[in-house]
Amino acid sequence: MNAKSVRRATKRSAGGRIAAGTARSAAAPRTAARGAPSRHDELVAVKRSLEAVALALNEVDPAALSDGDHATWSTEMNKVDLAIARVRNSLLEGIAVEFEAAMPDIQAATAKLEANLAGLKKSVDVINAVAGVLGVFEQIIALGR
Repeated sequence: MNAKSVRRATKRSAGGRIAAGTARSAAAPRTAARGAPSRHDELVAVKRSLEAVALALNEVDPAALSDGDHATWSTEMNKVDLAIARVRNSLLEGIAVEFEAAMPDIQAATAKLEANLAGLKKSVDVINAVAGVLGVFEQIIALGR
């Protein structure tokens, strides 16, 4: 590539492509408790690497390329975009697996909260009943004056 074939990086919107380095993954990278990176961390690193490649490819001015070079550039852009999509899918699958594993704890906590809410509703009913009785006493006292 020569200086004429490089232009400023732009965000691409055609074909569902997303400019590299724009938004971080929805799930922040999790570091392993000890030493070795987790599968999630490795996938995030691969995704960032692919996004850097996509950014470099986006800096190329396709109009300055020959037909053969343009076809190669286009093919490489598609391969990188597909690889980024596959890594994102893998990350989402990992998140879904973690969520599924946590689901029993979430359901247990939800059941406990529902029980607590039911108890609070009963307390509110008792308070309202007492307030109603106090209101009646207040009215009787007011009539007696």
